[in-house]
Amino acid sequence: MKNAIWHAVGLGLAAWSTVASAAGEIKLQQVTSIVSSKYGISQQSSTFEVNVANLAYNKQVFAHYKQADGSWVDLPLTYSRAVGSGREIWTTSYSPPLNTTFDLQFALKYVVNGQTYWDNNNGNNHFVPKDSGAHLGAGINVHNLYYQPTVRLGVSDAYVYGAAALRNLAVLKDVTIVYSTDNWATTKSTTATYSPNHWAGAYSSAANPNADGIEVWPFSLNVGAGASQVDYAIRYTVNGEVHWDNNGGQNYRSALVRQ
Repeated sequence: MKNAIWHAVGLGLAAWSTVASAAGEIKLQQVTSIVSSKYGISQQSSTFEVNVANLAYNKQVFAHYKQADGSWVDLPLTYSRAVGSGREIWTTSYSPPLNTTFDLQFALKYVVNGQTYWDNNNGNNHFVPKDSGAHLGAGINVHNLYYQPTVRLGVSDAYVYGAAALRNLAVLKDVTIVYSTDNWATTKSTTATYSPNHWAGAYSSAANPNADGIEVWPFSLNVGAGASQVDYAIRYTVNGEVHWDNNGGQNYRSALVRQ
């Protein structure tokens, strides 16, 4: 409680009726920040993904971050999906003006039922270097980085592409995606592949793995030319243990829209 109140008052947020320290009400799922540089022009792109307890229908979720000029602002997140156990994922993306790049310093704010809950990294705020790739929240070992509820494909396209972000817990590891195109009547599996130059495709020099030991492993799912949906989960095997990202126990589902 002490850290959360100090943080809120220090940033001029004392007007909220109640400020509370988070005990799982809100927590960081993942944040990604890259700087794409091409032809002398730089563009920073950041995405935030936040996990909150569904305490009421009406709620607000923000990334409270420090801008390049030192001022603090609220960046609103929008509802993405329910993930079971009474929890939800909220997301947003942000890009400052061209050639404006800065390290991310932020806390997460959740306003619901007249209270404000914070995830401020135990009073230290979260810090993500401006061109450092993907970062995972505490306790998360594998995460589906580019989930889309709807994937648009050409009429004859057979592949859906994605990537898993994971903690580099050991050199030897296996990342497998288990998937189905017929509502789990049958299943298939494919392995993700480590790419040290993953971010180069976005004209970014971000390291893979980054300084936090987070690696990105791209994958492709062969869904064929006629599938209308794909369900899948990511299995990460390392050190004799298996870690899953199965969307909070519900698995991921993407509708496939043919164009």
